[in-house]
Amino acid sequence: ATEESFPRWALERGAIYYHNVDKDGKKLLFVRVKEHKKDASVLPDIKRFFAYHLETQYNEDPHSEITLVFDMADAGLSNLDMDLIKFVITCFKVYYPSLLNVMLIYEMPWLFNAAWKIIKTWLSAEAVKKIKFITRSDAQAYINKDQLLEHMGGTDKFQFRYLTPEERLEEENKANRKKVTFADVDKSPVDSSPDNLNNSAPTKQQTSPNKSSFKSPHQRRTEDNSFIGRLLTISPGDELLFTTDETGKETFDVISLKNTLPYAIAYKVKTTSPEKYRVRPSAGIVKAGSTVDVHVYLQQGYNTVSKDKFLIMAMELTSDSADNLQQLWKTVPRENIMEHRLKCSQVHKNGSQDSIASSASSLDQIDKLNTKMDQLMESNRKLEQTVKMMLIVQILFLILILMYYVISYFFTSSLPPPNPKGNISDYCAGSNLF
Repeated sequence: ATEESFPRWALERGAIYYHNVDKDGKKLLFVRVKEHKKDASVLPDIKRFFAYHLETQYNEDPHSEITLVFDMADAGLSNLDMDLIKFVITCFKVYYPSLLNVMLIYEMPWLFNAAWKIIKTWLSAEAVKKIKFITRSDAQAYINKDQLLEHMGGTDKFQFRYLTPEERLEEENKANRKKVTFADVDKSPVDSSPDNLNNSAPTKQQTSPNKSSFKSPHQRRTEDNSFIGRLLTISPGDELLFTTDETGKETFDVISLKNTLPYAIAYKVKTTSPEKYRVRPSAGIVKAGSTVDVHVYLQQGYNTVSKDKFLIMAMELTSDSADNLQQLWKTVPRENIMEHRLKCSQVHKNGSQDSIASSASSLDQIDKLNTKMDQLMESNRKLEQTVKMMLIVQILFLILILMYYVISYFFTSSLPPPNPKGNISDYCAGSNLF
């Protein structure tokens, strides 16, 4: 699953998201229970979305733990979904047994006590110990005040807002970008040693118009397009781009492999069409804190690349295992290998790109599906409101009928019995006539 594979409403609702850390430095995964409505039609998507968040963190760091916060503020019985709860338990019990640090249940309503008794029977004694019930008064025992959301008694005024990958990257660039004046540039010493030039990436701080500040088309294209994996950062992050013309001359693109870890990483590059491409170097080692550029040449005479793909593989490397890489690739467990795939596309010199049309049509279809989904959700919401209104009207009508019968009963029972005409003594006195 990828972020793009989920419907937009799942991303924008903010029912589940990572934010801040607990007192032990563990990442906090918030689940806002009030945002979930039990619906069998969307439950598979919700399960995949929850699993996607666990898988994302596991791929980023398999040895890390997370703290799961079930925010049950303002939740009611309509938000209770036992099937989803059972799936969450299965995820941590079977698929990610070492991922959960602790599960915090915030402000659980008393209406859920009966459900908790059932859920407790599904858990082992060790799992029950990892579940903590907290309130606004004791939440800071697990999360520092500055990391705790404001409605939980903290000082963090964070409000969830979904950002696309492009927007997130732009926010990160803004946060990392430093403002440097010309005076600072003049005063700061410049290290022109080869090591410094190789290990330092060009930034906007380089104001002098020299060769080191020049960026190639590849660098400009991949600045905002990188895949950050658990072992390597790969640029470009989605596709290789080859510029061709009618002569069919050889053209190339570059894959940049950046290692930000404190130990060396071995890599290997494979392709589905080895007869078309020359990859230099196709395998090697990326030292700690360094970057390796892999040149991919599209050989002369080949003009169709849209169906071709590249696979970048990476694994951790220790000092005693760097001698025989080929044997190491054969013996290393598959789960220890990071893999990332790149598509191929081409641009003709007249400016046409064969993948743009297909990408645009796919995006249009996705937008149409999203629009239809939004319309369907809105129609469903209006229908639910109509059903609720009809139910309320029926209840009121029944109450009025009941009140009418009750009032009629008490009104007729309180009336005095009818008196016969004339005086009863007249009838008694008339009996002497006979």
